[in-house]
Amino acid sequence: MILLLSLAAKAQTPTDDVYLKSPDGTSNKMQRIDLTGVLSQDLFAVQPMNETQDSLVDVTETRSALKAGAFSLLIPGAGQLYNRNYLKAAAFFAVEVAGWVVNAMWTQKANNQTVYFQNYADGTIAANYQNGNYSVWRYAQWIYNNYKGFEANGIQIGGGQTAPVADPTTVNTYAPQMIVPSNSAAPWTHVNWYALNQVEGALGGYFTHILPSHGDQQYYELIGKYPQFRQGWNDENPSILDFSLLEKDTPNSGYYMDQRGKANSLFAVASTAIGVVLVNHFASAIEAAIWAHSHNKAVQAHVSMSKLPTGFGYQTELQLAVNF
Repeated sequence: MILLLSLAAKAQTPTDDVYLKSPDGTSNKMQRIDLTGVLSQDLFAVQPMNETQDSLVDVTETRSALKAGAFSLLIPGAGQLYNRNYLKAAAFFAVEVAGWVVNAMWTQKANNQTVYFQNYADGTIAANYQNGNYSVWRYAQWIYNNYKGFEANGIQIGGGQTAPVADPTTVNTYAPQMIVPSNSAAPWTHVNWYALNQVEGALGGYFTHILPSHGDQQYYELIGKYPQFRQGWNDENPSILDFSLLEKDTPNSGYYMDQRGKANSLFAVASTAIGVVLVNHFASAIEAAIWAHSHNKAVQAHVSMSKLPTGFGYQTELQLAVNF
């Protein structure tokens, strides 16, 4: 009875404004209240003036899609590492390393194979080039030995047919100049390349190509590929003039082309490895950027706190909304 009278008496007295201090140091103004003397109501009478407090909370860290993509474009897996996708990072980086390792290994193998088939054709300086199987001097000498017959009888193009020499004047002018003296044992130093090419271009018939200078990539391709150059091989019969017979590989020219083909295949593997490396850069960059963009949209929480009046006073309601 005494307690109720006391509360009733205090209800008659206006209260001053009340401030509650939050843990972060800020103050919330409280509304002015009058006590009613009813304990169940007066205990919940003091409430903050703001009825609802909302806040936006980032549940997880965001990622920059631009950074993630740029990192992986530079080094595959770096963007995934930035996104903290460690398994993906390891996978993309492993492909990068494997690609460069394969490229280096197969390029070296291809280079070794290239040296092998070139030495097979040229011979080696250690053997004074006597172990070579192809000689451009032999080819030029064969043309010189037969150009008069070509002019007189035509060039046998197969099937019993012949073709006349296209430019006899040029042939007669340069054919005697094709072979030159040299102190070197290398066969290609005994050939006047300009004169040889002039004659090749003037003969016509099955002389459809001009032999590039020795050492050129095309030189090593043409000596094995075209019948026109077959007489440079040491196992070809120099008496054969008919194109239909020259177009058949000799054992040495056939073996040479097989070895050159192996070198090209090895270079193809090395080039494919570089292609895989480039694709891996772009794939890693795209995956990292897409993942970061999706990650940023995936989780965002909206927290709302409200006070609800009840028959026993006020209660606080917490609402959590997650946006996808």
